[in-house]
Amino acid sequence: MKNPKSIAIIFLAIIVLLIPFAHSLAADVLFTTRPATVSPQREKNVSKRQEQNHEETTEHHHNGFWDNGSIVLFMEKDNAAASSQQRQRTGMAASALGSAWPEIRIVPKDDRIFGTLGGLRTKLESHGFAFTLTYLNESLGDVAGGRKRGFAYSHQVVMGTDLDFEKMIGVKGLSFHMLGIQRAGRNVATDYMGVTSLIQPQEDYGAGGNVLYKLVYMYFEQSLFNKKLVIDFGRMPANMKFGTSYLGCYALNMITCAHPSGLSNVTKWRSWPFSQWGIMARVNPGAHLYAQAGLYEVSPTEGGRAGFNFSFAQDGFVIPMEIGWQPEFGKGKMTGHYKLGGYVDTSNHPDPFTSIDGRPKPISQLPGKTERQRGAWYVGADQMVFRYGKAANQGIILYGLAGWNMGASLPNQSQYTLGIISQGMFPARITDAISFFWTRQVVNRKITRMQEMQSDMGLPLLGGVSKPQSSFQVLELTYTAFVSPGVKFFPDLQYIIHPDANRVYPNALLAGFRLLAQF
Repeated sequence: MKNPKSIAIIFLAIIVLLIPFAHSLAADVLFTTRPATVSPQREKNVSKRQEQNHEETTEHHHNGFWDNGSIVLFMEKDNAAASSQQRQRTGMAASALGSAWPEIRIVPKDDRIFGTLGGLRTKLESHGFAFTLTYLNESLGDVAGGRKRGFAYSHQVVMGTDLDFEKMIGVKGLSFHMLGIQRAGRNVATDYMGVTSLIQPQEDYGAGGNVLYKLVYMYFEQSLFNKKLVIDFGRMPANMKFGTSYLGCYALNMITCAHPSGLSNVTKWRSWPFSQWGIMARVNPGAHLYAQAGLYEVSPTEGGRAGFNFSFAQDGFVIPMEIGWQPEFGKGKMTGHYKLGGYVDTSNHPDPFTSIDGRPKPISQLPGKTERQRGAWYVGADQMVFRYGKAANQGIILYGLAGWNMGASLPNQSQYTLGIISQGMFPARITDAISFFWTRQVVNRKITRMQEMQSDMGLPLLGGVSKPQSSFQVLELTYTAFVSPGVKFFPDLQYIIHPDANRVYPNALLAGFRLLAQF
């Protein structure tokens, strides 16, 4: 698995197989092709419905997938994915990641403090240039329980640009995306709640601090067959588009926003703001289906402190895969997102408990044996179950995610998350939302066994804790308030059960807020 040529062949095979796999899911029940000829008015109507991305198209029977050019028709069928420009014009989600999210939210057009800058922004976008500047503040205090009382401030400044080369120089479907951050502040988890960073209540705290600009991603995107096939290549986090959900970022805690941190924490399936060389492809066959896979380097440098170390000295590869369904049910168009995915990491990592001779490390005093492959898999879903009004997310949405690690060297064993979001319940404030999330993470059992043995032998425990770790839970209640164009305020309460995943410190109650300003 370490041979780059073998990995590349596997990756290409996966991409090739995705197309018929996605087609087979849709065949006979959901899949249709476009008729060979349509009237000009019909073509105009179909194009309009494609741009709105909410209308249904008329179905037609086809003879076969591979005959009479059906593959081209298949790839050009009604596009279910919004363009990057559509996503940006719609505004940014509650997420700190902003325009990185593919989903469309119910915020006003040009939802920015400075609006269109007197029409300048609109004119630039019409010529293929868009830019992002966002300030995020997440401040939380430990008001009860934990190690001690205290308040921590952290912030993140997001700076990015998007270039549409089709508008600029006529290269159809080609675009370029670059985004970086600057972070600063303190960590409420290690300052007041416990002694480890296993739980991170502030999503914006961490890597990217104390540098002027930390590169998060810089990649080219090529869309083909009317956006039915999208290929990304460049520097980007491996899990930026795998296992993520913008709904998770209605919460502040990193365990929920924006992907299952129990599967990515201290892994090579890297997340914001780390970047890796990588390539991924996504097939959107219509009928609200998609399939995607990628190939990313496991880098010893991980871009360096500022993310601009572009050396390619890989220690292996991360191969993520995901399939999904994004349906709309009933006349109310109750939207949902369903996904199944996982990743394989081919790099080497030491076992935290078993030594090279097969005995426990505290007894043998030898290094841990090498684990030559690891990974994880997950299943996630969200579904609107009640609609208040016609706006996209105006209703009650149920959210769930479960993930399991498959490897001895990973710090966590599993993660389970449930949530409910009620947005637009007040007719005069359809963009406001109340959300509640519950998450439970289980620590890798090998780490627990190691700590138990160290405790019995009177040795310092792995991870710097004073008692063995097992599991912890996070309950979070957040209100999303759109204060004015470009400004959002999120009062937040978090209740942490078993800080440090043990019973050393009492359960902690955190209170604070997120402030988001998009310019």
